Amino acid sequence: MKLLDVEADASQEALKPGTLGGYLLQLADAPAARPRPALIVQGGGMRAIYSMAALAVLEDLGLRNAFSMVLGSSAGVLNSAYFLAGQARKSVSIYTDGLSNRRFIAPWRPWKVIDVDRMVDVTLKRHHPIDEAALIAAAPLHAVLANAESGAADVVCHRDCGFDIYEVFRATVAIPLLYNRKVALGERRYVDGGLADLLPLSTARSLGATEAVVLVTRNPGHRKLASPRPLRALTHAFPSGQSRAVRARIVEADPNYNRTMEELESEHERSPRTTWTLWPQQLDHLVNRNTTDRGRLLASAARAETETLAFLRQPHLPRFVRPGDPGGGAKRFRR
Repeated sequence: MKLLDVEADASQEALKPGTLGGYLLQLADAPAARPRPALIVQGGGMRAIYSMAALAVLEDLGLRNAFSMVLGSSAGVLNSAYFLAGQARKSVSIYTDGLSNRRFIAPWRPWKVIDVDRMVDVTLKRHHPIDEAALIAAAPLHAVLANAESGAADVVCHRDCGFDIYEVFRATVAIPLLYNRKVALGERRYVDGGLADLLPLSTARSLGATEAVVLVTRNPGHRKLASPRPLRALTHAFPSGQSRAVRARIVEADPNYNRTMEELESEHERSPRTTWTLWPQQLDHLVNRNTTDRGRLLASAARAETETLAFLRQPHLPRFVRPGDPGGGAKRFRR
């Protein structure tokens, strides 16, 4: 059931030749050898309903096979996995129904403000089981995890890591201060992947991606800056059991994320352009990472759908047109 009653002509407009959506549709229908962009999906706790709803639109429009790889950290991994499995549309309700309650988020429960175990073992495994066969058959999913000792990013691919996908979910959303546990995968232990890489565009490039579609759940201009001194002092005293490196990651500025945001904010000025970013346009529809307000979550998801269709309608001029492509010829065109 769609959150929005999206008219057929709106979808057709988003897939017209010469638009970003038309370009992605052409890639989705092309032979597997055709180069494709990476898809980068940002999380952000309950705020990630925005990127899940955006993925549901891509799924509805038949664009699931348009990407060479999908990358995310924290809730971005969860959203990406359900998209690759063809379940993004049905899984928007993970946020609106499964997690919008005080059993999952309980501020008065300081030892486990966010019950990640309930999310994984009840909400996901019982009520939203992922189609693991479809996930394995799809493009590779690269999940960013934060090493619990060094705080550095480890990237695992669901195709070859050998880990249970649900345990990857548990590890990449294990948020210090809110869940405060370390999750073992193999011989290493991990915490929230967002501590290591909030927006893994540079990782996608290191894996060979030359273009990327980026789904962001923050507004342009957002930066992760050093925390105020009182919070820094609190973080050094709590959470107990976390390494010094992880505690530092919580309160320090994130220069890699800040550089990535700066780059994406000026992407339209670059030639040739290699990234296309979906930015939330109506910031009052974004939700807090710990909200349990179902009405606000539904409004955020609905807004994401509208903004995703507009995003796909933007003009897209390919680097070159191949003979045999729609409207193609032998002549080369540069942006």
